[in-house]
Amino acid sequence: MTEITLSINGVKYKAKKLDEEFAEFIEKSLKESGLSLEGDNSAERLFIAYLRLAGKYHMHEREIEDIIEEIESL
Repeated sequence: MTEITLSINGVKYKAKKLDEEFAEFIEKSLKESGLSLEGDNSAERLFIAYLRLAGKYHMHEREIEDIIEEIESL
């Protein structure tokens, strides 16, 4: 189990007992979104990171729906 700590506007938030693979995914996603795991981040930067991840999720959901429709039409 792994712990991730993220500082937003001077307040540290900890996510404890994360699965190792999931923690690696989260750390990579946060870094790709411009967030620092070592330093402080602004609330605006966190919001932008959230929007980026939500956009990826939305795109994947649409792709899954398209695949399901294609399978159902066979």
